[in-house]
Amino acid sequence: MILEEFDQSRKAIINPEDLNESIEGFPETAVSCFARETFARMLADFEHELITTTSMANIEIHIYRIFADGRELALFNAPVGASACIAILEDLIAFGMKKLVLFGTCGILDEEIKETSIIVPQMAIRDEGTSYHYLPASDEIEVNVGLQDFLISFLDENGISHSVGKVWTTDGIYRETAEKLYKRKKAGAIC
Repeated sequence: MILEEFDQSRKAIINPEDLNESIEGFPETAVSCFARETFARMLADFEHELITTTSMANIEIHIYRIFADGRELALFNAPVGASACIAILEDLIAFGMKKLVLFGTCGILDEEIKETSIIVPQMAIRDEGTSYHYLPASDEIEVNVGLQDFLISFLDENGISHSVGKVWTTDGIYRETAEKLYKRKKAGAIC
């Protein structure tokens, strides 16, 4: 059903702007991660202030303004799971966010990649349901469009270890079977 019912209309019955007002001066760029420890380190490392909070059914998300290198950025700890994460992102867009830098951790499918290497995704194998509400059905989707060259150049110029390739997205972390892992690796996924 989900693969056949994509609706490209941008107007839904309930929209984030129906529930959230734009916030004057909200930073256009937001930075987020999934790991609590990483988020705590970022808050500790940068001067910050609470801008607002947003929530989903059972979790409240604090949105901070941080001051870094003369720039103001929004910072928040993203919830894990595509549907939870996108609900919060939709709220931030309503507040005034235009750009997002989101990073996290992942399991490696290519044994040649070092544990601490940064991975710049080029394509994602779609194995979750949320993205099918935002784009037409496809097995894979191109990601970081228009940013890959910039990201790779930055990492190269700064001597930062990184890999570039296809990733596998899934919300079913306890359903990553050996057979699925083998199929994703065969399809070219590196993580």
